[in-house]
Amino acid sequence: MTKAELRREYRTKRKALTHQEYAQRNEQIFTHFQQHFPVTQPITVHCYLSSEEKREASTDMIITYLLAQPQVRIVTPRSYANGILTHHLFTRDTDLEISQWNIQEPLASEPLVPVEELDWVLVPLLAFDLSSYRVGYGGGYYDRFLGQCRSNTIKIGLSLEPPVSQITDVDQYDIPLDYIITPAQIFSY
Repeated sequence: MTKAELRREYRTKRKALTHQEYAQRNEQIFTHFQQHFPVTQPITVHCYLSSEEKREASTDMIITYLLAQPQVRIVTPRSYANGILTHHLFTRDTDLEISQWNIQEPLASEPLVPVEELDWVLVPLLAFDLSSYRVGYGGGYYDRFLGQCRSNTIKIGLSLEPPVSQITDVDQYDIPLDYIITPAQIFSY
C-alpha cells in the first residue's frame, strides 16, 4: 500500500478504537518499553508529546517513568510551519502551549538541546512495514529530523497497530527505525 492509502486507513482505524481499547494498547506499549529499554546509564531521550485527540500512541506513561529516572534527560520537539523541529529540554516545570496542529509543545523559550546529544528518539507513526519504514502524517518533520541524528541514536517507533507487509512508495528521504513497539510485541531491525 502507498503512504496516502495507509494514512487514510490507519486514521480510520484509530478513530474506531474505543476508549478502553486505546487505553489498553497504550498500557501494553508502556509495559514493553519499560521491560525492554531499561535505563542503566545517563541518556538523553527525545519524546514527542502525544495527542489523545489524534489517538496517537501515548507517551504519557513513558514520560512519567522517564522523569522518575534521575539519569535521564528528556527532550521534546517544537514544530514550525517550515517543516523544522527544534528540541527542548523537558522537565516537570516545562511551560507548554498548544500548537497550530492542536498538540502540546514546549515554549520556544525553553532550553534547546542539540540533536547530536540525543541517545534515543521515540517516534510517532500511523503505520509501519516489516522493513522498519514508517508512515507519519505527511509533513516530513521526523524524516528530516532523524536524518540529522547520530548514526548510533536509537530510533524507537510507537505503534498502536501491527505492521503491514510493505510500504510501496518508500523513498530516499525515509529513515528506517531500529525498534517498533506495538501492543503485542517489539520489532527489532
